[in-house]
Amino acid sequence: MRISYFVPRCTPDNSHGRYIIELASRFGSEHDVTINAGVFWPPLRSRVRCRFLPVPNRPALIRLGALWLTSNIARDRKRSDIVHVNGADAPVGNVVTAQCCNAVMRNAGHKPGFIRKLNYAVGVPAEKYCMTKESTKRVIAISNQVKNEIVKAYEVDPSRISVVYHGVDLDLFNPQHRAQARQSVRMQMGIGPEEFLVVFVGGDYRLKGLVPLLEATQRVGGRIKILGVGIEPDSELRALVAANGYRDLVKFVPNTPRIAELYSAGDCYVLPTLYDTFSMATLEAMACGLPVIVSRKAGITELLSSTRDCFILEDPQDTHSLAGFIERLVRDETLRSRMGSEARRTAEANSWDVVADRTMSAYREILANPK
Repeated sequence: MRISYFVPRCTPDNSHGRYIIELASRFGSEHDVTINAGVFWPPLRSRVRCRFLPVPNRPALIRLGALWLTSNIARDRKRSDIVHVNGADAPVGNVVTAQCCNAVMRNAGHKPGFIRKLNYAVGVPAEKYCMTKESTKRVIAISNQVKNEIVKAYEVDPSRISVVYHGVDLDLFNPQHRAQARQSVRMQMGIGPEEFLVVFVGGDYRLKGLVPLLEATQRVGGRIKILGVGIEPDSELRALVAANGYRDLVKFVPNTPRIAELYSAGDCYVLPTLYDTFSMATLEAMACGLPVIVSRKAGITELLSSTRDCFILEDPQDTHSLAGFIERLVRDETLRSRMGSEARRTAEANSWDVVADRTMSAYREILANPK
Protein backbone atom coordinates (compact mmCIF):
# COMPACT_ATOMS: atom_id res chain seq x y z
CA MET A 1 0.00 0.00 0.00
CA ARG A 2 1.24 3.52 -0.84
CA ILE A 3 0.56 5.93 2.02
CA SER A 4 1.30 9.65 2.18
CA TYR A 5 0.96 11.87 5.25
CA PHE A 6 0.88 15.68 5.29
CA VAL A 7 1.57 17.45 8.59
CA PRO A 8 3.20 20.82 9.43
CA ARG A 9 5.67 19.45 11.99
CA CYS A 10 6.30 15.73 12.26
CA THR A 11 7.87 15.83 15.72
CA PRO A 12 6.75 14.16 18.96
CA ASP A 13 6.25 17.45 20.82
CA ASN A 14 2.87 18.13 19.17
CA SER A 15 -0.22 15.93 18.91
CA HIS A 16 -0.51 15.95 15.10
CA GLY A 17 3.16 15.05 14.68
CA ARG A 18 3.14 12.40 17.38
CA TYR A 19 0.12 10.73 15.80
CA ILE A 20 1.76 10.56 12.37
CA ILE A 21 5.05 9.32 13.83
CA GLU A 22 3.33 6.45 15.62
CA LEU A 23 1.36 5.36 12.57
CA ALA A 24 4.11 5.79 9.98
CA SER A 25 6.71 4.02 12.13
CA ARG A 26 4.50 0.94 12.29
CA PHE A 27 3.44 0.96 8.65
CA GLY A 28 6.86 1.73 7.18
CA SER A 29 8.19 -1.83 7.31
CA GLU A 30 5.36 -3.29 5.18
CA HIS A 31 4.14 -0.37 3.09
CA ASP A 32 5.50 2.46 0.95
CA VAL A 33 5.18 5.42 3.35
CA THR A 34 6.01 9.08 2.67
CA ILE A 35 5.72 11.90 5.19
CA ASN A 36 5.47 15.44 3.85
CA ALA A 37 6.31 18.06 6.49
CA GLY A 38 8.27 21.17 7.35
CA VAL A 39 10.21 19.56 10.22
CA PHE A 40 10.98 15.91 10.94
CA TRP A 41 11.85 13.85 13.99
CA PRO A 42 15.34 12.58 12.93
CA PRO A 43 14.76 8.82 13.57
CA LEU A 44 11.95 8.84 11.00
CA ARG A 45 14.42 9.13 8.12
CA SER A 46 15.56 5.54 8.67
CA ARG A 47 11.99 4.23 8.73
CA VAL A 48 10.05 6.04 6.00
CA ARG A 49 10.55 8.46 3.11
CA CYS A 50 10.61 12.08 4.35
CA ARG A 51 9.82 14.88 1.90
CA PHE A 52 10.55 18.42 3.06
CA LEU A 53 7.96 21.13 2.47
CA PRO A 54 8.69 24.82 3.18
CA VAL A 55 6.14 25.20 5.99
CA PRO A 56 6.91 27.61 8.89
CA ASN A 57 5.80 26.74 12.41
CA ARG A 58 4.34 30.16 13.20
CA PRO A 59 2.18 32.12 12.85
CA ALA A 60 -0.59 29.54 12.61
CA LEU A 61 -2.39 31.11 9.65
CA ILE A 62 0.81 31.32 7.59
CA ARG A 63 1.56 27.70 8.51
CA LEU A 64 -1.90 26.63 7.36
CA GLY A 65 -1.68 28.57 4.12
CA ALA A 66 1.79 27.22 3.37
CA LEU A 67 0.75 23.59 3.85
CA TRP A 68 -2.41 24.04 1.78
CA LEU A 69 -0.32 25.44 -1.07
CA THR A 70 2.61 23.03 -0.88
CA SER A 71 0.43 19.95 -0.39
CA ASN A 72 -1.41 20.69 -3.61
CA ILE A 73 1.91 21.00 -5.41
CA ALA A 74 3.51 17.94 -3.80
CA ARG A 75 0.65 15.47 -3.88
CA ASP A 76 0.69 12.64 -6.36
CA ARG A 77 -2.73 11.03 -6.48
CA LYS A 78 -1.62 8.34 -8.92
CA ARG A 79 1.15 7.27 -6.56
CA SER A 80 -0.63 7.24 -3.18
CA ASP A 81 -3.50 4.94 -2.30
CA ILE A 82 -4.01 6.71 1.02
CA VAL A 83 -3.39 10.42 1.65
CA HIS A 84 -3.87 11.05 5.36
CA VAL A 85 -4.08 14.49 7.00
CA ASN A 86 -5.21 15.94 10.34
CA GLY A 87 -8.19 18.27 10.48
CA ALA A 88 -7.67 21.40 8.42
CA ASP A 89 -3.92 20.83 7.93
CA ALA A 90 -4.22 20.21 4.18
CA PRO A 91 -7.04 19.85 1.62
CA VAL A 92 -5.58 16.85 -0.21
CA GLY A 93 -6.49 13.90 2.02
CA ASN A 94 -8.81 11.02 1.34
CA VAL A 95 -8.47 10.20 5.06
CA VAL A 96 -8.87 13.02 7.60
CA THR A 97 -8.36 12.57 11.32
CA ALA A 98 -10.61 14.81 13.40
CA GLN A 99 -8.38 15.64 16.36
CA CYS A 100 -10.95 18.18 17.53
CA CYS A 101 -13.88 20.26 16.36
CA ASN A 102 -12.79 23.90 16.25
CA ALA A 103 -16.39 25.06 15.86
CA VAL A 104 -17.09 23.66 19.34
CA MET A 105 -13.71 24.41 20.92
CA ARG A 106 -13.95 28.15 20.24
CA ASN A 107 -17.02 28.26 22.53
CA ALA A 108 -15.72 25.85 25.16
CA GLY A 109 -15.93 28.26 28.09
CA HIS A 110 -12.65 30.15 27.82
CA LYS A 111 -12.20 33.58 26.25
CA PRO A 112 -9.89 33.42 23.23
CA GLY A 113 -7.80 36.45 22.37
CA PHE A 114 -7.81 38.28 19.05
CA ILE A 115 -5.24 36.03 17.35
CA ARG A 116 -7.03 32.87 18.38
CA LYS A 117 -10.36 34.28 17.23
CA LEU A 118 -8.76 34.98 13.87
CA ASN A 119 -7.38 31.43 13.75
CA TYR A 120 -10.84 30.04 14.46
CA ALA A 121 -12.40 32.28 11.80
CA VAL A 122 -10.17 30.66 9.19
CA GLY A 123 -9.77 27.21 10.75
CA VAL A 124 -13.44 26.34 11.20
CA PRO A 125 -14.47 26.62 7.51
CA ALA A 126 -11.18 25.00 6.45
CA GLU A 127 -11.79 22.09 8.80
CA LYS A 128 -15.35 21.67 7.58
CA TYR A 129 -14.19 21.66 3.96
CA CYS A 130 -11.53 19.01 4.57
CA MET A 131 -13.99 16.70 6.33
CA THR A 132 -16.93 17.07 3.95
CA LYS A 133 -15.38 17.32 0.47
CA GLU A 134 -16.20 14.50 -1.93
CA SER A 135 -12.63 13.16 -2.09
CA THR A 136 -12.58 12.51 1.69
CA LYS A 137 -13.53 8.85 1.94
CA ARG A 138 -13.09 8.42 5.69
CA VAL A 139 -12.96 10.66 8.74
CA ILE A 140 -11.26 9.16 11.78
CA ALA A 141 -12.56 10.73 15.01
CA ILE A 142 -10.38 10.29 18.10
CA SER A 143 -13.44 9.88 20.35
CA ASN A 144 -17.21 9.60 20.13
CA GLN A 145 -17.30 13.13 21.53
CA VAL A 146 -15.49 14.39 18.42
CA LYS A 147 -17.67 12.29 16.13
CA ASN A 148 -20.84 13.78 17.57
CA GLU A 149 -19.43 17.30 17.36
CA ILE A 150 -18.39 17.14 13.70
CA VAL A 151 -21.69 15.50 12.72
CA LYS A 152 -23.60 18.35 14.35
CA ALA A 153 -21.31 21.29 13.53
CA TYR A 154 -20.10 20.27 10.06
CA GLU A 155 -22.84 17.87 8.92
CA VAL A 156 -20.33 15.10 8.29
CA ASP A 157 -22.06 11.88 7.21
CA PRO A 158 -21.85 9.53 10.27
CA SER A 159 -21.39 6.54 7.96
CA ARG A 160 -18.05 8.00 6.82
CA ILE A 161 -16.69 8.29 10.37
CA SER A 162 -14.62 5.69 12.24
CA VAL A 163 -13.82 6.23 15.92
CA VAL A 164 -10.22 5.29 16.73
CA TYR A 165 -8.99 6.46 20.11
CA HIS A 166 -5.44 7.68 20.57
CA GLY A 167 -2.83 5.37 22.06
CA VAL A 168 0.23 5.34 24.30
CA ASP A 169 3.81 4.05 24.20
CA LEU A 170 3.71 1.37 26.90
CA ASP A 171 7.50 1.04 27.08
CA LEU A 172 8.28 4.73 27.45
CA PHE A 173 5.43 5.32 29.88
CA ASN A 174 5.84 2.49 32.35
CA PRO A 175 5.47 2.10 36.16
CA GLN A 176 8.89 0.44 36.32
CA HIS A 177 10.49 3.82 35.59
CA ARG A 178 8.91 5.38 38.69
CA ALA A 179 11.13 3.51 41.10
CA GLN A 180 14.21 4.40 39.06
CA ALA A 181 13.50 8.08 38.42
CA ARG A 182 11.24 9.30 41.23
CA GLN A 183 13.87 10.30 43.76
CA SER A 184 16.37 11.83 41.33
CA VAL A 185 13.74 13.82 39.43
CA ARG A 186 12.25 15.17 42.65
CA MET A 187 15.67 16.27 43.83
CA GLN A 188 16.29 18.06 40.54
CA MET A 189 12.89 19.79 40.77
CA GLY A 190 13.34 20.78 44.44
CA ILE A 191 10.42 18.64 45.57
CA GLY A 192 10.74 16.91 48.94
CA PRO A 193 10.36 13.13 49.30
CA GLU A 194 7.34 13.55 51.59
CA GLU A 195 5.49 16.09 49.45
CA PHE A 196 2.45 14.86 47.55
CA LEU A 197 2.96 15.86 43.93
CA VAL A 198 0.06 16.53 41.55
CA VAL A 199 1.08 16.52 37.87
CA PHE A 200 -0.79 18.74 35.41
CA VAL A 201 0.03 18.99 31.68
CA GLY A 202 -1.40 21.73 29.47
CA GLY A 203 0.10 24.71 27.70
CA ASP A 204 -3.36 26.30 27.34
CA TYR A 205 -3.74 26.46 31.10
CA ARG A 206 -7.08 28.29 31.03
CA LEU A 207 -8.76 25.69 28.83
CA LYS A 208 -7.12 22.74 30.60
CA GLY A 209 -8.28 23.86 34.05
CA LEU A 210 -5.18 24.93 35.97
CA VAL A 211 -7.02 27.70 37.85
CA PRO A 212 -9.65 25.44 39.49
CA LEU A 213 -6.86 22.93 40.23
CA LEU A 214 -4.88 25.59 42.09
CA GLU A 215 -7.93 26.58 44.10
CA ALA A 216 -8.89 22.99 44.93
CA THR A 217 -5.36 21.97 45.91
CA GLN A 218 -5.00 24.98 48.19
CA ARG A 219 -8.16 23.80 49.96
CA VAL A 220 -6.62 20.40 50.61
CA GLY A 221 -3.57 21.95 52.26
CA GLY A 222 -0.70 20.03 53.80
CA ARG A 223 2.54 19.04 52.08
CA ILE A 224 1.25 19.13 48.54
CA LYS A 225 2.54 20.69 45.34
CA ILE A 226 1.43 20.99 41.70
CA LEU A 227 3.85 20.45 38.83
CA GLY A 228 2.50 22.45 35.87
CA VAL A 229 4.15 20.97 32.77
CA GLY A 230 4.24 22.75 29.43
CA ILE A 231 3.42 26.12 30.98
CA GLU A 232 5.34 29.34 30.57
CA PRO A 233 3.42 31.75 32.84
CA ASP A 234 2.08 34.90 31.18
CA SER A 235 1.45 38.12 33.07
CA GLU A 236 -2.11 37.09 33.94
CA LEU A 237 -1.02 33.79 35.45
CA ARG A 238 1.86 35.38 37.36
CA ALA A 239 -0.54 37.93 38.84
CA LEU A 240 -3.02 35.20 39.78
CA VAL A 241 -0.34 33.16 41.52
CA ALA A 242 0.93 36.18 43.46
CA ALA A 243 -2.54 37.46 44.46
CA ASN A 244 -3.80 34.11 45.77
CA GLY A 245 -0.74 32.83 47.58
CA TYR A 246 0.03 30.05 45.11
CA ARG A 247 3.79 30.69 44.86
CA ASP A 248 4.74 27.79 47.12
CA LEU A 249 1.98 25.57 45.75
CA VAL A 250 2.94 25.31 42.08
CA LYS A 251 6.11 24.83 40.09
CA PHE A 252 6.06 25.48 36.34
CA VAL A 253 8.06 23.51 33.79
CA PRO A 254 8.13 24.50 30.09
CA ASN A 255 7.71 21.94 27.30
CA THR A 256 10.21 19.14 27.72
CA PRO A 257 11.01 15.79 26.06
CA ARG A 258 11.44 14.38 29.59
CA ILE A 259 7.71 14.15 30.23
CA ALA A 260 7.84 10.45 31.19
CA GLU A 261 10.32 11.26 33.98
CA LEU A 262 8.01 13.95 35.32
CA TYR A 263 5.10 11.53 35.51
CA SER A 264 7.41 9.20 37.42
CA ALA A 265 7.96 11.88 40.04
CA GLY A 266 4.24 12.38 40.62
CA ASP A 267 1.69 10.86 42.97
CA CYS A 268 -1.36 11.56 40.81
CA TYR A 269 -2.36 13.31 37.59
CA VAL A 270 -5.20 15.84 37.41
CA LEU A 271 -6.91 17.39 34.35
CA PRO A 272 -10.04 19.46 35.15
CA THR A 273 -10.28 20.54 31.51
CA LEU A 274 -13.12 22.59 30.05
CA TYR A 275 -12.68 20.85 26.69
CA ASP A 276 -10.41 18.08 25.47
CA THR A 277 -11.32 15.73 22.66
CA PHE A 278 -9.16 12.95 24.11
CA SER A 279 -6.08 13.81 26.28
CA MET A 280 -3.02 11.74 25.43
CA ALA A 281 -1.35 13.12 28.56
CA THR A 282 -3.97 11.44 30.76
CA LEU A 283 -3.39 8.09 29.06
CA GLU A 284 0.39 8.52 29.42
CA ALA A 285 0.02 9.20 33.14
CA MET A 286 -2.17 6.11 33.47
CA ALA A 287 0.40 4.01 31.62
CA CYS A 288 2.94 5.18 34.23
CA GLY A 289 0.67 3.77 36.93
CA LEU A 290 -0.58 7.11 38.25
CA PRO A 291 -4.10 7.47 39.62
CA VAL A 292 -5.84 10.21 37.64
CA ILE A 293 -8.62 12.72 38.14
CA VAL A 294 -10.05 13.88 34.83
CA SER A 295 -12.95 16.05 33.73
CA ARG A 296 -15.93 14.49 31.98
CA LYS A 297 -15.22 17.05 29.23
CA ALA A 298 -12.23 14.95 28.10
CA GLY A 299 -12.92 12.33 25.45
CA ILE A 300 -10.70 9.78 27.18
CA THR A 301 -13.40 9.31 29.82
CA GLU A 302 -15.22 7.17 27.26
CA LEU A 303 -12.58 4.52 28.03
CA LEU A 304 -12.59 4.95 31.81
CA SER A 305 -14.58 3.79 34.80
CA SER A 306 -14.83 6.19 37.73
CA THR A 307 -13.52 4.86 41.07
CA ARG A 308 -11.91 1.88 39.27
CA ASP A 309 -9.11 3.40 37.18
CA CYS A 310 -9.79 7.10 37.80
CA PHE A 311 -11.99 9.72 39.41
CA ILE A 312 -14.19 11.51 36.87
CA LEU A 313 -15.01 15.13 37.68
CA GLU A 314 -18.47 15.80 36.25
CA ASP A 315 -18.11 19.59 36.45
CA PRO A 316 -14.56 20.80 35.74
CA GLN A 317 -15.17 23.99 37.72
CA ASP A 318 -16.47 22.19 40.82
CA THR A 319 -13.49 22.87 43.06
CA HIS A 320 -15.19 21.37 46.09
CA SER A 321 -15.52 17.92 44.46
CA LEU A 322 -12.06 18.21 42.95
CA ALA A 323 -10.54 18.97 46.35
CA GLY A 324 -12.37 15.95 47.76
CA PHE A 325 -10.93 13.61 45.13
CA ILE A 326 -7.40 14.94 45.68
CA GLU A 327 -7.73 14.60 49.44
CA ARG A 328 -8.86 10.98 49.12
CA LEU A 329 -5.75 10.17 47.11
CA VAL A 330 -3.49 12.08 49.50
CA ARG A 331 -4.78 10.21 52.53
CA ASP A 332 -5.18 6.70 51.13
CA GLU A 333 -2.02 5.09 49.78
CA THR A 334 -3.85 1.80 49.19
CA LEU A 335 -6.41 3.57 47.02
CA ARG A 336 -3.64 5.26 45.03
CA SER A 337 -1.89 1.94 44.45
CA ARG A 338 -5.07 0.10 43.41
CA MET A 339 -6.29 2.86 41.13
CA GLY A 340 -2.82 3.23 39.58
CA SER A 341 -2.66 -0.50 38.81
CA GLU A 342 -6.09 -0.39 37.18
CA ALA A 343 -5.04 2.71 35.22
CA ARG A 344 -2.08 0.79 33.80
CA ARG A 345 -4.36 -2.07 32.73
CA THR A 346 -6.61 0.37 30.88
CA ALA A 347 -3.60 1.89 29.14
CA GLU A 348 -2.35 -1.54 28.08
CA ALA A 349 -5.57 -2.06 26.11
CA ASN A 350 -4.95 1.19 24.21
CA SER A 351 -1.42 1.01 22.85
CA TRP A 352 -0.32 2.63 19.59
CA ASP A 353 -0.18 -0.87 18.10
CA VAL A 354 -3.93 -1.11 18.63
CA VAL A 355 -4.42 2.32 17.04
CA ALA A 356 -2.32 1.31 14.03
CA ASP A 357 -4.30 -1.92 13.53
CA ARG A 358 -7.62 -0.07 13.61
CA THR A 359 -6.35 2.66 11.30
CA MET A 360 -5.05 0.12 8.78
CA SER A 361 -8.47 -1.55 8.83
CA ALA A 362 -9.99 1.81 7.86
CA TYR A 363 -7.47 2.17 5.01
CA ARG A 364 -8.28 -1.29 3.68
CA GLU A 365 -12.02 -0.61 3.81
CA ILE A 366 -11.50 2.50 1.68
CA LEU A 367 -9.49 0.60 -0.91
CA ALA A 368 -11.98 -2.25 -0.96
CA ASN A 369 -14.87 0.19 -1.50
CA PRO A 370 -13.42 3.07 -3.56
CA LYS A 371 -16.85 4.62 -4.25
